[in-house]
Amino acid sequence: YQRRVRGNDLPDNDRNLFPLLECLTSIVVSLGVGFGPFAPPVYQRCLRLIQNTLVAHSMSAQNGTEPPEKEFVVCALDLLSGLTEGLQANVESLVANSGLIQLLLECAKDGAPDVRQSAFALVGDLAKTCYTHLQPILQQLFEVLMSNLIPDYVSVCNNASWAIGELALKMGPEIKPIVPTLLQKLVPTVKKNLNKGLLENTAITIGRLGLVCPADVAPHMEEFLQPWCLILRNLRDDKEKDSAFRGMCLMIQANPHGVMKHFVFICDAIASWYQPESDLDSMFRSILHGFKNSVDQKAWAEYFATFPEPLKKVLNTKYGL
Repeated sequence: YQRRVRGNDLPDNDRNLFPLLECLTSIVVSLGVGFGPFAPPVYQRCLRLIQNTLVAHSMSAQNGTEPPEKEFVVCALDLLSGLTEGLQANVESLVANSGLIQLLLECAKDGAPDVRQSAFALVGDLAKTCYTHLQPILQQLFEVLMSNLIPDYVSVCNNASWAIGELALKMGPEIKPIVPTLLQKLVPTVKKNLNKGLLENTAITIGRLGLVCPADVAPHMEEFLQPWCLILRNLRDDKEKDSAFRGMCLMIQANPHGVMKHFVFICDAIASWYQPESDLDSMFRSILHGFKNSVDQKAWAEYFATFPEPLKKVLNTKYGL
């Protein structure tokens, strides 16, 4: 905390702020809600840094002078993400009436990829804790997010995709009107040989769209199901994988015939779970036995015989197939 006080003596254009802000980000995430009493001045400093840097950048373009480093904006956005993650719901009182949301929209449209990358990360974090404050800019935000679903900029695309998934969970069926456009952008990505993290985040977001709008995503399952399963089978059990697989289950319920061709991949993806929540496990069991019971015994036995031995063993042990 004393370091933070000394940091207040540094002007907003001092490069010594970079390591200080990065250090503070780690401290905030570690302390969590315990950082609450120290949060307001740190939060205000971040907003000031972003605003002053953006204004100075705009002025330098008009005056032909040396622009300030955008790294100030990046570090401030990352610290705000740390505050949002650390303080959780308690960050809401800071965000309310603070001007952050309009600044965030500006950063999301910035020409510098690293600024957009950090802005999209903050969008995703705020979606979890302060979704209501994002609602007034949702339309503009989605336009920007969708225009950044370009795999050439891996980290930018990754964070844009993740933010869309987090927003989808909060919006629920309200996201329905833009689901077709989102799928046009997301589905081609999972079919390419790209960065592992980008593929995982994109697949999770497709699953989350299926969770909130299963009837709208289900008709497209044949296009992405095989790569989707192969990507997510390698993820460890966690909340993100959980939400994506719940989406898969709802999509299969909405369009059972759309999975016939790729059923072995679904079986393999289900078998990748170590310990799913009991209700998700029941959904898996229902899908597996539903498929088995939809064909005659002989046909099932012949089909199941083509599965790799380790997969057969898991499905037999866990689900009695």
